[in-house]
Amino acid sequence: MIKIFGVGNSFTEDAFTWLSEIAAADGIEIMTVVPFVGGCTFKRHLDKIKSDSNEYDLIVNGKNTGKKLTFDEALAMEDWDFVTFNQGSVQSGRPISYFPYLNELKEHILKHSPNVKPYIYQTWAYETDATHPYYYVYNNSQKEMWIRARDCYHFASRLIDAPIIPVGEVIQYLRENVAEFDYQNGGMSLNRDGYHLTEIYGRYVAGLTFYFSLFKNDILKNSFIPEHNGVKADPIIIEKIKNAVYEVVNNRLDDDDD
Repeated sequence: MIKIFGVGNSFTEDAFTWLSEIAAADGIEIMTVVPFVGGCTFKRHLDKIKSDSNEYDLIVNGKNTGKKLTFDEALAMEDWDFVTFNQGSVQSGRPISYFPYLNELKEHILKHSPNVKPYIYQTWAYETDATHPYYYVYNNSQKEMWIRARDCYHFASRLIDAPIIPVGEVIQYLRENVAEFDYQNGGMSLNRDGYHLTEIYGRYVAGLTFYFSLFKNDILKNSFIPEHNGVKADPIIIEKIKNAVYEVVNNRLDDDDD
């Protein structure tokens, strides 16, 4: 079993919703664990660790278990293979919010799992018409938020010497290059509320990008198709997502900036 610990927030929950099912389609068993507090930033995680706060919800394989615990209780559950870090979305485009907090979190994780492989989980910009109360920080501009968040995640990658899982880049690629997700011209949004990912396609994009980034297995042959509340994904759209993930992640393998 491959064990992944996610340090983040609800965007981490988005990414892990379908990850174990995607991997299972290739015969790989994955367990993901997220100590969850909505909107949590790197600094807030550190504050809660230091105060031994037990307000975290335990999310396992993208599902809320209903259990409350501390960050360190979640960390102690396993000897982890991978740890992923994503910033709170409002702070994702602010470099000052990464240092020194991200470094301290990485060191804290390594004390428990010294052989863990760290990754930066790059998140996305809000939808063009999102009503998030702090979207004004980015002048209510998807383009501005994406550029600033992308640059900060590149900085984070260098800061802790960890490769990027480019979920945000794939989301933006789909918005700009695949007609079904061209929201401004009648396509579907990949966000269900302007910022979290949609249950089927958005979360599938994130899970597949995680899976391909971590394992490099042939996702074009992966047979998993998500279904939510009796609605199954369109296989044609799934193929377009697979191709987008394949192209973006493969292109990043030669990106000297990261």
